[in-house]
This record gives sequence, C-alpha cells and structure tokens, in this order.
Amino acid sequence: MSLNLSTRNLQTVMGYLRNVAEVNPDDTIANRASQLAVDLERVRTPFDIHTLDQSEQAILHYAVAKRSVYVLRPGAKHAVNLERREKPCARRYRRLIQQESAD
Repeated sequence: MSLNLSTRNLQTVMGYLRNVAEVNPDDTIANRASQLAVDLERVRTPFDIHTLDQSEQAILHYAVAKRSVYVLRPGAKHAVNLERREKPCARRYRRLIQQESAD
C-alpha cells in the first residue's frame, strides 16, 4: 500500500516538521525534524512516504500528531508550544508590585 503526498500535502507536512524543529526541547528530535524538512524540499511529487526509513516515518508521524500543540500563528515568526506555560518575568513582577504599592 502506498501513501502518496501531493505538493500541497508535502508543504503542509514540512511546516509541521519546522514547527517541531523550533519548539521541541529535545535537540535530537528537533534536529531530525529539521533535516527531514530540508530533505523533503528536494523530492518530486507525488511522494510516497513509505520510501522513508522507519526513523524518518516516526518523526513525520510525531510532527503530524503535534500539529495542534506546536503552532505557528499567523504573522508570527516562530512557532509556539501551546502546552507550555510561560514563567512570569521577575523584573516585570517586581515593577507591578512597586506600582501597586505607590498607588
């Protein structure tokens, strides 16, 4: 059984891989996703994903699974991890406390 990707599908998958490369905290996964995205830029369409080896297929499936978590918002330059909570900046917090006490 073959699973052929059209040009549009291939570009979408490459976007998912780039998001994983930017956001994933594990450097090994991030580097493999980045390299796979670069390699997929040179393939001809329709592209059969079964021509990839097992590890490349695993990274591809991981990127598709994380497509709703690792997101590139419209107009943004970098992807974000929607599951990660940002820690408050200590300086900003102190400034807010000082403003409240001054009022």
